Amino acid sequence: MTLSAIVFASVLIPPTLFQYASIMSFAIPVIIGLSMIMLLLTIFFKSRHWYFYLIVLLIAWPFYSLTVQFNKGSNAKESGNFSLLSYNVKWFTEAKENNYEDIINWIIDQKADFMCFQEYYPERKISERIIDRGGYYDATDKKRYNVAIFSKYPIIDKGLLLGDDKLNNILYADVKYQSDTIRLYSIHLESMGINPDKLQDRQGIRNEYDDVKFRLLSGSRTRSEQVDLLLQHVQSSPYPVVLAGDFNDIPFSHNYFTLKKSLKNAFEEKGRGFGVTYNGKIPFLRIDNQFFGDGLEILQFHTINNVYYSDHYPLLGNYRMTD
Repeated sequence: MTLSAIVFASVLIPPTLFQYASIMSFAIPVIIGLSMIMLLLTIFFKSRHWYFYLIVLLIAWPFYSLTVQFNKGSNAKESGNFSLLSYNVKWFTEAKENNYEDIINWIIDQKADFMCFQEYYPERKISERIIDRGGYYDATDKKRYNVAIFSKYPIIDKGLLLGDDKLNNILYADVKYQSDTIRLYSIHLESMGINPDKLQDRQGIRNEYDDVKFRLLSGSRTRSEQVDLLLQHVQSSPYPVVLAGDFNDIPFSHNYFTLKKSLKNAFEEKGRGFGVTYNGKIPFLRIDNQFFGDGLEILQFHTINNVYYSDHYPLLGNYRMTD
């Protein structure tokens, strides 16, 4: 029980303070799952130790909403609502056929008011086709186009938070929405850089152990620094904010909990199911998110898990201004 409590508490410890906290947090869903199994077994066999596992499961209560949701969305047809599509498109490498027409047509068909892309590829006139067909303004950066924002409404300001020398980056854009202004962030935090193809068997895991450990520790520390910088920028915003993109962190992490302290998570508020967003060979990962701040309300949120143009699934949220 003590060990479980220490692992649960790892989400409160910054990776910059204790680097192994980020690895400890991966054990949280394992402990919850094993405790559920042991609770059932001890009850079935009438063991007097069943209450130990019940206490562990009660301590783990804050993590359940991160894992699965049963929300129902509100009516998203009311006036004053806007939709936001966020998607790590993996450089469109899975959508090269037919000169990228299929993915561009799918994007336009969503009719989203705002779109935030990561690992975005602007060549072959992809941006021009999205802008012309969808009637969008764009906030892509010519030097660092990995992150992109498209808006049906005029963009009055934009900028990169991490400088144009960083591949993974954070792009913000202030958009004039009706009589209000909203600040959008398209976010791609430091990648883990783990090749799942090398981890498909016991030998591969053994060979890659040291490299994977280093990447997990280094990536988590870097993301922690990026999250701190991001939140400083968010807190100085005079406008309501929506943060959307690939955060490269699981919900059982210090970085995720740091964001939750001042922002709401769209999946937790209106999502359904497990909300898995990664479509690659590492299963059950929810690393893509939409967070939002005061002045906004989430009405509906969907993980679109039948679209396979990338190793990530797209997210679509419908929001309403409340102030």
